[in-house]
Amino acid sequence: MIIAGFTGVGKTTLAALYPQSVVDFVCMPYKYKIDENEVFTEASKASFDYEFIFGWEENYVKAIKENMSNDKILLIPSDFRVLSLLENEDIQYILCYPKREAKEIYHKRYIERGNTQYFIDIFIGRWDDFLDNLENDSYGRHIILEPDQSLSDDINANELLTGIKEVKMKPSKKSILK
Repeated sequence: MIIAGFTGVGKTTLAALYPQSVVDFVCMPYKYKIDENEVFTEASKASFDYEFIFGWEENYVKAIKENMSNDKILLIPSDFRVLSLLENEDIQYILCYPKREAKEIYHKRYIERGNTQYFIDIFIGRWDDFLDNLENDSYGRHIILEPDQSLSDDINANELLTGIKEVKMKPSKKSILK
Protein backbone atom coordinates (compact mmCIF):
# COMPACT_ATOMS: atom_id res chain seq x y z
CA MET A 1 0.00 0.00 0.00
CA ILE A 2 1.23 3.47 -0.88
CA ILE A 3 0.14 6.69 0.78
CA ALA A 4 1.34 9.84 -0.96
CA GLY A 5 1.29 12.63 1.59
CA PHE A 6 1.71 16.34 1.15
CA THR A 7 4.59 17.82 3.07
CA GLY A 8 3.75 18.28 6.73
CA VAL A 9 0.79 15.88 6.97
CA GLY A 10 2.61 13.57 9.37
CA LYS A 11 4.30 10.86 7.30
CA THR A 12 7.30 10.68 9.62
CA THR A 13 5.06 10.62 12.70
CA LEU A 14 2.93 7.78 11.33
CA ALA A 15 6.06 5.77 10.51
CA ALA A 16 7.36 6.35 14.05
CA LEU A 17 4.05 5.15 15.53
CA TYR A 18 4.04 1.93 13.47
CA PRO A 19 7.69 1.09 12.74
CA GLN A 20 6.91 -2.56 11.97
CA SER A 21 4.35 -1.78 9.29
CA VAL A 22 5.00 1.73 7.96
CA VAL A 23 8.03 3.02 6.05
CA ASP A 24 8.69 6.73 5.52
CA PHE A 25 10.10 6.17 2.03
CA VAL A 26 11.86 9.50 1.57
CA CYS A 27 12.85 10.62 -1.91
CA MET A 28 15.99 12.57 -0.94
CA PRO A 29 18.44 9.73 -1.73
CA TYR A 30 16.94 9.48 -5.22
CA LYS A 31 16.62 13.21 -5.84
CA TYR A 32 20.11 14.36 -4.80
CA LYS A 33 23.66 13.05 -4.98
CA ILE A 34 24.40 12.43 -1.33
CA ASP A 35 26.46 10.27 0.97
CA GLU A 36 24.63 7.00 1.66
CA ASN A 37 25.03 7.58 5.41
CA GLU A 38 23.50 11.07 5.26
CA VAL A 39 20.99 11.78 8.00
CA PHE A 40 18.19 14.03 6.80
CA THR A 41 16.69 16.81 8.81
CA GLU A 42 13.89 19.18 7.91
CA ALA A 43 16.56 21.82 7.28
CA SER A 44 18.21 19.63 4.61
CA LYS A 45 15.05 19.38 2.50
CA ALA A 46 15.14 21.62 -0.59
CA SER A 47 18.73 22.48 0.25
CA PHE A 48 21.19 23.89 -2.25
CA ASP A 49 23.92 21.82 -0.58
CA TYR A 50 23.11 18.77 -2.71
CA GLU A 51 23.53 18.17 -6.41
CA PHE A 52 20.14 17.52 -8.04
CA ILE A 53 19.66 14.32 -10.06
CA PHE A 54 17.59 14.94 -13.17
CA GLY A 55 15.21 12.07 -13.90
CA TRP A 56 15.25 10.98 -10.25
CA GLU A 57 11.53 10.18 -10.42
CA GLU A 58 12.06 7.05 -12.53
CA ASN A 59 14.64 5.65 -10.09
CA TYR A 60 12.39 6.49 -7.14
CA VAL A 61 9.40 4.72 -8.69
CA LYS A 62 11.59 1.72 -9.47
CA ALA A 63 12.63 1.65 -5.79
CA ILE A 64 8.99 1.98 -4.71
CA LYS A 65 8.11 -1.05 -6.83
CA GLU A 66 11.02 -3.01 -5.35
CA ASN A 67 9.95 -2.13 -1.80
CA MET A 68 6.20 -2.71 -2.12
CA SER A 69 4.90 -5.57 -0.03
CA ASN A 70 1.67 -6.78 1.50
CA ASP A 71 2.94 -6.21 5.01
CA LYS A 72 4.20 -2.62 4.69
CA ILE A 73 2.73 0.78 3.98
CA LEU A 74 5.07 3.02 2.00
CA LEU A 75 4.68 6.71 2.73
CA ILE A 76 5.91 8.86 -0.14
CA PRO A 77 5.74 12.55 -0.97
CA SER A 78 2.88 13.67 -3.19
CA ASP A 79 5.11 14.76 -6.06
CA PHE A 80 2.94 14.97 -9.19
CA ARG A 81 5.65 13.48 -11.43
CA VAL A 82 6.00 10.42 -9.20
CA LEU A 83 2.21 10.04 -9.00
CA SER A 84 1.96 10.19 -12.77
CA LEU A 85 4.57 7.45 -13.14
CA LEU A 86 2.75 5.30 -10.57
CA GLU A 87 -0.49 5.74 -12.48
CA ASN A 88 1.25 4.78 -15.73
CA GLU A 89 2.41 1.58 -14.00
CA ASP A 90 -1.14 0.90 -12.66
CA ILE A 91 0.13 1.19 -9.08
CA GLN A 92 -2.59 2.37 -6.71
CA TYR A 93 -1.97 5.06 -4.14
CA ILE A 94 -3.89 7.10 -1.60
CA LEU A 95 -3.37 10.86 -1.44
CA CYS A 96 -3.31 12.69 1.86
CA TYR A 97 -3.36 16.49 1.95
CA PRO A 98 -4.83 19.33 4.00
CA LYS A 99 -7.77 21.55 3.30
CA ARG A 100 -6.83 24.87 1.72
CA GLU A 101 -7.64 26.86 4.83
CA ALA A 102 -4.78 25.10 6.66
CA LYS A 103 -2.15 27.18 4.85
CA GLU A 104 -1.19 29.35 7.83
CA ILE A 105 -1.06 26.33 10.16
CA TYR A 106 1.27 24.53 7.76
CA HIS A 107 3.39 27.66 7.39
CA LYS A 108 3.89 27.70 11.17
CA ARG A 109 4.48 23.93 11.18
CA TYR A 110 7.26 24.25 8.59
CA ILE A 111 8.94 26.97 10.63
CA GLU A 112 8.63 25.01 13.88
CA ARG A 113 10.08 21.83 12.40
CA GLY A 114 13.07 23.69 10.97
CA ASN A 115 12.41 23.86 7.24
CA THR A 116 14.46 26.42 5.34
CA GLN A 117 12.95 29.64 4.04
CA TYR A 118 13.50 28.33 0.51
CA PHE A 119 11.45 25.21 1.34
CA ILE A 120 8.73 27.35 2.89
CA ASP A 121 8.69 29.66 -0.12
CA ILE A 122 8.11 26.66 -2.38
CA PHE A 123 5.32 24.98 -0.42
CA ILE A 124 3.57 28.03 0.97
CA GLY A 125 4.25 30.17 -2.09
CA ARG A 126 2.74 27.56 -4.40
CA TRP A 127 0.16 26.25 -1.90
CA ASP A 128 -2.82 26.64 -4.23
CA ASP A 129 -0.98 25.12 -7.20
CA PHE A 130 -0.02 22.05 -5.17
CA LEU A 131 -3.54 21.60 -3.81
CA ASP A 132 -5.06 22.14 -7.27
CA ASN A 133 -2.94 19.24 -8.58
CA LEU A 134 -3.86 16.98 -5.68
CA GLU A 135 -7.57 17.80 -5.78
CA ASN A 136 -7.65 17.15 -9.53
CA ASP A 137 -5.98 13.75 -9.24
CA SER A 138 -8.66 11.30 -10.34
CA TYR A 139 -6.54 8.15 -10.01
CA GLY A 140 -5.79 7.97 -6.30
CA ARG A 141 -8.19 7.92 -3.38
CA HIS A 142 -8.11 11.07 -1.27
CA ILE A 143 -7.79 11.72 2.44
CA ILE A 144 -8.38 15.44 3.04
CA LEU A 145 -7.29 16.57 6.46
CA GLU A 146 -8.78 19.31 8.58
CA PRO A 147 -6.33 22.08 9.54
CA ASP A 148 -5.63 20.62 13.01
CA GLN A 149 -5.36 17.03 11.85
CA SER A 150 -2.48 14.78 10.84
CA LEU A 151 -2.27 11.55 8.91
CA SER A 152 -1.90 9.45 12.06
CA ASP A 153 -5.19 10.80 13.47
CA ASP A 154 -7.25 8.74 11.04
CA ILE A 155 -5.22 5.73 10.03
CA ASN A 156 -4.45 2.69 12.13
CA ALA A 157 -1.63 1.11 10.15
CA ASN A 158 -1.89 -2.22 11.93
CA GLU A 159 -5.56 -2.57 10.93
CA LEU A 160 -4.66 -1.79 7.34
CA LEU A 161 -2.15 -4.58 7.20
CA THR A 162 -4.18 -7.38 8.75
CA GLY A 163 -5.80 -8.53 5.56
CA ILE A 164 -7.63 -5.32 4.73
CA LYS A 165 -6.76 -4.23 1.20
CA GLU A 166 -8.50 -0.85 1.32
CA VAL A 167 -8.10 2.12 3.58
CA LYS A 168 -10.30 1.73 6.58
CA MET A 169 -10.76 5.09 8.24
CA LYS A 170 -11.48 5.46 11.92
CA PRO A 171 -14.84 7.07 12.48
CA SER A 172 -14.09 10.77 12.37
CA LYS A 173 -16.00 13.90 11.62
CA LYS A 174 -12.76 15.68 10.84
CA SER A 175 -11.42 14.05 7.71
CA ILE A 176 -12.93 13.47 4.32
CA LEU A 177 -12.27 10.32 2.33
CA LYS A 178 -13.27 10.38 -1.30
